Amino acid sequence: MLLLLSPYVWAQAEGGFSPFFVPQLKSELPKEVSETSGLFFHNGRLWTHNDSGGKPILFALDTTTFEIVQRVTLAHVRNMDWEDVCTDDKSVFVGEFGNNKGTRKDLKVYTFPLSSIPDEGDAVVEVDSITFRYVDQTDFSKRKYRHDYDCEAFFAADDCLYLLAKGWATGTTRLYRLPKTLGDYVAEVVNGFDSQGLITGADYDSERHILVVVGYVKNIWKPFMYIIFDFDEAGVKLPNHRFEMPQLAGGQMEGICFFDDGRCYVSAETSQTMTARVFVVDFRKWIERELKNSKK
Repeated sequence: MLLLLSPYVWAQAEGGFSPFFVPQLKSELPKEVSETSGLFFHNGRLWTHNDSGGKPILFALDTTTFEIVQRVTLAHVRNMDWEDVCTDDKSVFVGEFGNNKGTRKDLKVYTFPLSSIPDEGDAVVEVDSITFRYVDQTDFSKRKYRHDYDCEAFFAADDCLYLLAKGWATGTTRLYRLPKTLGDYVAEVVNGFDSQGLITGADYDSERHILVVVGYVKNIWKPFMYIIFDFDEAGVKLPNHRFEMPQLAGGQMEGICFFDDGRCYVSAETSQTMTARVFVVDFRKWIERELKNSKK
């Protein structure tokens, strides 16, 4: 049961005040997307997909009823373990890089033109692939949930894709970089930070250079979010805005995306304590404060 609290509940923390945050519940999600894993917003609709073993389909949800109103199938591919999806102004990128065991050598990103998605109706689209490996992974032995080479979150910025590693072993994250162009690449480490939990989703506002991240703390399933201002791959400000969501403990937060200036959708897949559902988080207060402070 969700607690109906104010969106902002402050608690004293070392070094200052740390916000506890209660997202606004919008709706439960249809059973067909009970394993929602990634999100993007396009043409006034919220798009999602299921993770491992789901059909190779992107589902569009009406933002009033949150019923499925469109299905776009990726032709001639499987959903081995789709973990996130992102877009830029031209393309859709689907992350086929889930790697819980640490053994995968077939990591890839499927991509197709954003214009291939019709305004209405279902469609089948042809896709291309970007394949890659991690520059620092040399051990491919089976270490399920005991390694740092899984990934469930990525975003597009400028000419690159950036992947946030899910640090099963260390609880930290590394930031990897790939070109957005087709090819086979070695994903380079360009940054990282102590995420204090498992990163599962990300989105980037290219106009304001704002990165949002969602995840949960391992074993206790306590969700959190970060908002990172002035993103730059070589000089990421360590996340000074971490939002805890203890009231949603047990929920497996998976996807996040901006849908207007400062507001995001966040999705949770079905877990032992929660059905699949979608929330809205409102970062406008924090963005306005940061912009005001930057002008001083």
